[in-house]
Amino acid sequence: MKPMLQILAVTVLTLSLSSCLFKEPVFTEGFTPVDTSLAGVWMTDDESGDARAREFAVLAPVGKDAYMLNYPVGAKGSSYFEVRTLKVGDQDVWQVRLAATFEDGVPKNDTPAYTLLLVKKAGDDKLDILPLKSEGNHTASAAATKKALEEKSPAWDKLFGDAKSFTRLKDR
Repeated sequence: MKPMLQILAVTVLTLSLSSCLFKEPVFTEGFTPVDTSLAGVWMTDDESGDARAREFAVLAPVGKDAYMLNYPVGAKGSSYFEVRTLKVGDQDVWQVRLAATFEDGVPKNDTPAYTLLLVKKAGDDKLDILPLKSEGNHTASAAATKKALEEKSPAWDKLFGDAKSFTRLKDR
């Protein structure tokens, strides 16, 4: 149970919110080419203004249709994720797969390692990331989540949680 809790704790950008994890991918096709303008180092702003409470993420393109994400950078629970992007309706969605953690290595085949994130550009160098909620009918399976997202007008606010905002750091 300990590895599962660690995976839940560090699953990308869930930000102390629960996130729904699946053993199989929600989507197996329909991925879009990477947007290289998103590559770089990203940081959160802590509401308290304390710079020590900021979290960092590094997003790098790997091939034509995937990113590698390291989050939270420099933290004990830092993990590496494969990110595949897609358009669902008019929304940008990232399918995220846990690739490895420093403490546990590569996840076993029966470990839930997939989740989805709703991504909203909030400006040229700002992203709002919303994790998939862990409660609701859509959480029964990856197929149920896919079905809920592909409805004519999905209730995005019922499927995804509160946003965490990231700002891109300028390249050196």
